[in-house]
Amino acid sequence: MPHTDVITDISGHNDVADRPARGGAVKGTILVTGTGFDAGRLKLLQARGYDVRQPSPLLTEEQLTRELKDVVAYLHGGEEYATRAALESAKATLKVVAFLGVGYETFVDVAAADDLKIVVTSTPGAARDSVATFTVAQILNANLRIFQQFGNRYPDWDSADELPYELSARNVGIVGMGVIGSRIAEMLRGAFDANVAYYSRSRKKRLERTLGMGFMDLPDLAEWSDILVVMVPGNASTTSMISDGVLGRARPGTILINTARPSVVDPAALYASMKADRVRLAVFDGFYGKDSEAAARLLRDFGGRMLVTGHVASHTRQAMDRMLDQAVASIENLLSGNADRYAVGAADRIPEP
Repeated sequence: MPHTDVITDISGHNDVADRPARGGAVKGTILVTGTGFDAGRLKLLQARGYDVRQPSPLLTEEQLTRELKDVVAYLHGGEEYATRAALESAKATLKVVAFLGVGYETFVDVAAADDLKIVVTSTPGAARDSVATFTVAQILNANLRIFQQFGNRYPDWDSADELPYELSARNVGIVGMGVIGSRIAEMLRGAFDANVAYYSRSRKKRLERTLGMGFMDLPDLAEWSDILVVMVPGNASTTSMISDGVLGRARPGTILINTARPSVVDPAALYASMKADRVRLAVFDGFYGKDSEAAARLLRDFGGRMLVTGHVASHTRQAMDRMLDQAVASIENLLSGNADRYAVGAADRIPEP
């Protein structure tokens, strides 16, 4: 993939005259990946004297390695994985990887970045409301079975057993009570009076008091829940956290909502639970890799009971603007030789001059 020396789609056109070199020497090149954001918000970097390069989306490791050549900062908003090899190829110049979102460990080899003295940042809190709202919308969609009614001019229920439940009559278990999980709980309790309980690595006693919800161990929560919501980050400690030991305790007809990372749910355990009808419906935002045989089996055998979207929960205009502004500020801050509050990994380090 060839490099581009001008900013693409930032002001609606490509114009060599718009390059920062117009006012002097370019400080360095910043690679920006991903789609769906207002690229005009990158003009701050341009105004500071940086060239911005935006390649085509969906980069392979080889393409990313090529695009990272001579780059001083990498604003990661795409679906590519920044491997150790790709980062090593850029170690002579790359100082910052600014990730759009909070699930950076799924997309960046942070240990490699630490070894190479490359600072990684994320954008915590910026997408809280968008992801929480999307999750609650999927809970409503799945619980009321709205997706089954599209195209029907008249209801076609055969018996009262087919009628959906109001959320106030449902037990909703939330796995993970961080910024987004707590916002989901607030929405469910405040707007729908749902019965909410949760599991988290640490107790949130203030939230328990203010929201009137209980804490349970994970297997017990799965057994209690009519709707089980997964909202923990995807990393080595949470991979296959929703295991057979958890889903094996699920009550028949459970709805599983995973708007976190697919890796948190063991696909083989999910398959067994769906086959046994313990999980009646599974909702994912983002799915397992195309080369996953277990994922292919899920879609093949339970396609009508799998509601899958393409990792879009955080993609509202407002959330993307907040994330982009936060990432741009982190890049500018770190390239100026300052520490940044949103640094992860070796968070006490600033880029070496």
